[in-house]
Amino acid sequence: MRGSRLASPRVSRHEESRTSNDGGGMSEMTASLGSFTHRQPTKVHFGAGRLIECGRIARRYGGRCLLVSTSANEAAMAPLYERVKSILSAAGVETIHFDGVVANPTTAAVEAGIQMARSNGADLVMAVGGGSSIDTAKAVSIFGGLSELDWTRWFSVLTDPFEDYVFPSSRILPVIAMTTTSGTGSHVTQAMVISDPAKGEKNCIFHPAAFPREAIVDPELMLSLPAGATAVTGFDAFSHAFESCLSERASVFTSLLAEEALRIIAATLPAVVARPDDIALRSRMAWADTLAGISLANTGAGIPHPLSELVGGIRPDLPHGACLASLYPAYIAFLSAKPNGRVAHLVSILAEATGLEPPWNGDDGLRHIVLYFLKAIGLNRRLSEMSLTREDLDGLERHPLLDVLPWASKAELVEVLRASF
Repeated sequence: MRGSRLASPRVSRHEESRTSNDGGGMSEMTASLGSFTHRQPTKVHFGAGRLIECGRIARRYGGRCLLVSTSANEAAMAPLYERVKSILSAAGVETIHFDGVVANPTTAAVEAGIQMARSNGADLVMAVGGGSSIDTAKAVSIFGGLSELDWTRWFSVLTDPFEDYVFPSSRILPVIAMTTTSGTGSHVTQAMVISDPAKGEKNCIFHPAAFPREAIVDPELMLSLPAGATAVTGFDAFSHAFESCLSERASVFTSLLAEEALRIIAATLPAVVARPDDIALRSRMAWADTLAGISLANTGAGIPHPLSELVGGIRPDLPHGACLASLYPAYIAFLSAKPNGRVAHLVSILAEATGLEPPWNGDDGLRHIVLYFLKAIGLNRRLSEMSLTREDLDGLERHPLLDVLPWASKAELVEVLRASF
């Protein structure tokens, strides 16, 4: 990762003059805040019942909406899709429903969505669902104006979340994201995770144009999410906040967001897994997911995320959050061998949020708390317990990505994978 967490900013002559008159207080305060850039262009509509506003919001962008979702025949989700269509229709917006989203969205699914958007003259894209639906909608939006799709190129070029890449085409459809889970944070990020099944690869690509224009975060939409999916997506949000806190790009701004998200998730996720229909708990998780996503968009992820995507590339049936959870104990052990002053602070935050008494010191405490948390949400499983084979592990260890990840040596990354197996 690039940049320094608290690099001293340049001081202007005006500030130097002011410092000489005020005893240095203002300059010292400015320096203590560091130097950072923060981006969050998505307008967020948060709160129970905000779904009803989707028609009014969509109408601002046009009269023909590509609704992006998983299968319209899903018993749990079909009523929601019909309600969204009804609200859009009442606002004078015609709906074209693309329901071809798959878990770990593929290049083929994105291309099918692009074709439907083109052939129906869509003015905007509205995603209703979790990260897979939102990521698919983003990719349809930014690549839909291209006459030719070169996935090999995009997967190799669009790899930096902080690069201001040029727009791929002059036709970028606005995206409205309506999330039904509390975990991926995709409704407030520039990231898209797209799989290429032919190559067994799961790629995370980035583009500033991929930030949704607006997002509706309505906790009522999450009440029907089963306990298992709640745990998996919730741990994904936990990992976003956790890795944001430890990022070299962390700023005073992202730290405020990520630490608050950690407090909420550590205290709330076990309870919402036990009581999925509790709207107050759902609201807290939805808020934490949003905070963690905004922080992640400005700091980037750490070791567990690319390793989880490698696992997902060979086993696309495994949920991203479950893969992350299997990697986290070994990741914590890796952190323990790399002294970091921020770790002790995280121990304090998580100990208070979980209510655990701390008979430990430093990094041992972090491992203790994370293992306790994983057990509390039912995700304390190794990769081998999720049916990964030794052959799968061998393939992961040979992956060329391990040679270029910036946070650790290949030997250290291989050790994280082996310890997680």
